[in-house]
Amino acid sequence: MVSELNVQEVIRKYRNLYLGIKPTYCKALDDKVYFNIRGFKHLIFKRKHRRDNETIYKRLVLIPLIVPVIRNCDEPIEIRKKPEILGGKKIWVEYTAIEAKVGKNDARVRVVIKKIGTKGKNYFQSIMKYN
Repeated sequence: MVSELNVQEVIRKYRNLYLGIKPTYCKALDDKVYFNIRGFKHLIFKRKHRRDNETIYKRLVLIPLIVPVIRNCDEPIEIRKKPEILGGKKIWVEYTAIEAKVGKNDARVRVVIKKIGTKGKNYFQSIMKYN
C-alpha cells in the first residue's frame, strides 16, 4: 500500500519529469501531442475527486513511457467524439487512444489524447498499463 507521504513525494518527482516533456510527433495522428498541467492533474484527479493513492502511483510511474508510446504507435486504437460543455458552449471533443509495447518488460501501455474542436491541438490526457 502506498502511503500519503510516499505518494506526495512521487507526485513531486513525476510532476517535474512531466513538465519537462516537449511536444512530440505522433504518426498515428500525423500531428504533435502537447503537454499541459491539465493532463498531469488528470492522473491525480477524476473530475473533482482525487484518485486513490494506488491508482495515482500506478499512473505516475508510467510517465517516462508516454513519449515512447506516442512515437511507437502507428495507428489509433480507438477514437471517441462527444459533445461537452466548455466555457458555457457546447463543443465537440475527440479522445484518441493509442497503444504500444514499451519499456524493459514490453508492457502494453495506452495513452489517451484529447483534442477540443476541429482545429484544436492534441493534448495528453491519460495513461494506463494493460497486462
